[in-house]
Amino acid sequence: MTLDQGHLTIEWNNADTDTKEGNFVAISNETNVKLLRSETLQKSLVNAVLEVNQKVDMKYFEGYSKLKLIQVNKYEPFENITAIICNRNRGNCEFTLGINDRKCPAECQCRFYWGNMTLHIDCSKRGLTYVPPLPVPITGGDAALNLRGNDIRELPINSLSGYNEITSLIVSNNRLTSLGIDRLPSKLNILDIRYNSIQTLGKDVIEYLSNLADFLQCGNQWIVHCDDHNLMQFLHKIYLRSLKGNLAWWADTINLHHLNAPCPDGCDCCFNRSTDHFMIDCRHAGINYYPQLAHSIPYNAILQLDGNKISSIEDSLGHASLKKLHLFENRITYLPFHLIPKNITHLDLRKNMLEALDDKVVDLLRDREVQLSGNPWSCDCRAKAFLSFLRQREPLEYSAALDRCNIYSGTCPEDCICCLDNSTSPSLIVDCRLKGLTEIPELPIPISGQSTLHFEGNYLGALPSHSLPGYARIGHLYLANNRLTEIDQLPENITTLDIRNNSISLLSHRMRVFFDVRIAASTQLKLFLSGNPWTCTCEDKDFLDFVKTRSLHMENLSDIYCGGTGQLLILTDESHLCPSGLVHYVTLTISFMLMVLTINLIFYFKQPILIWLYEHRVCLSLADERECDKLKRFDAFLSFTHKDEELIEEFVERLENGGHCFRLCFYLRDWLVGESIPECISQSVKDSKRIIILMTNNFLQSTWGRLEFRLALHATSQDRCKRLIVVLYPEVENFDDLDSELRTYMCDESLKQKQ
Repeated sequence: MTLDQGHLTIEWNNADTDTKEGNFVAISNETNVKLLRSETLQKSLVNAVLEVNQKVDMKYFEGYSKLKLIQVNKYEPFENITAIICNRNRGNCEFTLGINDRKCPAECQCRFYWGNMTLHIDCSKRGLTYVPPLPVPITGGDAALNLRGNDIRELPINSLSGYNEITSLIVSNNRLTSLGIDRLPSKLNILDIRYNSIQTLGKDVIEYLSNLADFLQCGNQWIVHCDDHNLMQFLHKIYLRSLKGNLAWWADTINLHHLNAPCPDGCDCCFNRSTDHFMIDCRHAGINYYPQLAHSIPYNAILQLDGNKISSIEDSLGHASLKKLHLFENRITYLPFHLIPKNITHLDLRKNMLEALDDKVVDLLRDREVQLSGNPWSCDCRAKAFLSFLRQREPLEYSAALDRCNIYSGTCPEDCICCLDNSTSPSLIVDCRLKGLTEIPELPIPISGQSTLHFEGNYLGALPSHSLPGYARIGHLYLANNRLTEIDQLPENITTLDIRNNSISLLSHRMRVFFDVRIAASTQLKLFLSGNPWTCTCEDKDFLDFVKTRSLHMENLSDIYCGGTGQLLILTDESHLCPSGLVHYVTLTISFMLMVLTINLIFYFKQPILIWLYEHRVCLSLADERECDKLKRFDAFLSFTHKDEELIEEFVERLENGGHCFRLCFYLRDWLVGESIPECISQSVKDSKRIIILMTNNFLQSTWGRLEFRLALHATSQDRCKRLIVVLYPEVENFDDLDSELRTYMCDESLKQKQ
């Protein structure tokens, strides 16, 4: 190496140098290069400053085992040198080889920063699946390894070359699922594991991480079990440090696997393995807002908010999936239906500021476990459904609500609900609807004014006496859909009476007088009478007159009907109920005469009537064919000439083998050989209920055919029964060949024409 200008400054380890300028020895450019080959110099030189303009070949420093820094402006690289090579101001340093004989990994970039004596090994976003062997700098300072954005699933064991010397490890945005104590460098001071898949930490790892200066874990989904106190305390410390730290480095949110989000501020979150519930414990946290749970919780989640200052519930996806909600000792004033988790099984509302719950809320909570004590519940009748629910679940709270209202003395009946109606003026309502009661129980007495009793839908058969406590103070009495048969005793100051849909048939004279007195005293009287079988007879016409003359006080007047006739009572006239004697007797006489005349006509025309009924298939039980055709062997005699034998096949098939299975008589089958033809014709006509004549031109020209026709016509005229059926074929155009009697019949009768 030629040194034409400048000088070489060398720092020594000992103080025995002959020529010293502080801790440095200057060598002029005439110094023999052999000095650099000095064995003593190679073993002791620590820092070298080369103030030359020429390029210096770094191979001259091979073998300098303690040389840490070479400051030079221009140099020729040499791969076997362990010293750090920097420019004159030490702002740009290059690292070549570690003291463990490892070079910078080929996939990475190594830079040395002299100011903090740190080797930075940048392997970020290189697609690495493992950590390569690492160099150890000769300076002995810190070594920072950046593995961010790779595909590493597991850290190497700390025996990997150069790995155990790492003091700062960034392994964020990888695929790590666990941390083991044997995979963490012993000299580590800073660890960044953000955005991996690590869910839990062992006790030894937690102890190790607690001693680090910096630890970043955001982006992992921690599974925290309630019995894992080490992890809970460790994460809590991280949370507290993030609140106290001024650096963004410590703004490190803790995400939980079960929430898919951080635990709400001021709360502790963990999974209870023994009960299989995820606990969000915010008890006595001093918060005045309802925690936001950004994601649905697919577990049995319990939110505990006891002892805070929360005044209202806020909706969120996580809130909607809660199974248990504890709000003991808060400031809740209203509980909307849409904000109650639909799958909730337990709700603690004790010691809040609630006055009532909506009907929908009550319906939702009927089969759930709910705690309600310690609220200033109101006795307003607008929350009647809730009061009934409150009495069932918290009887003492219900009694306390009524005491706060101070509206009556006595006791509310066990099966009923008592409340305060403020719609017009404050009044006591006693609601005993649909309780299966057979009698009116003792009633509370209003402190002022009158009370209202709802007793609809029970099994009341009779009204109580005036001696029943509280009964005399009733002003509005609703008794619809019971089993009353009469009205006998009513509170004397009654204003409204509803007796719809009972079994009452009459209002007695005494009760009608009572209502007249009440109408005179109060024009506000209202009567509901529909749905009863009211008697509408001449003897009770006074009741009809009462209803009509007091119609202004009758509600649903158009729905009041007479029980026997079903006639609208308001349209029933007294003349219909009590007709005069003359009209009655005249009507009776005319009815009797018409009945006698009808009976005589039936007997006189008995046979034609029966025949007509049979032919038209009306009242066949009255017109049985045996009345007309007694002792007949055949249903029909089929009359035809031998020239038309081919026609009978259709009739036999359809009549004998059809739906009715008639029995036919015709000469080819039923006449005896050798018998007289006229006798056979006469006997066949007598033995048959009907005679069917196949009227063709051949039949008209046949002597035997005309004989059969005449006998059939004679039989019809004798028994006054329509027995002759003529089937007229289209070929027959006139009846000129018949004698006058037969021709007259054919012209007068409507015939069946064969198509």
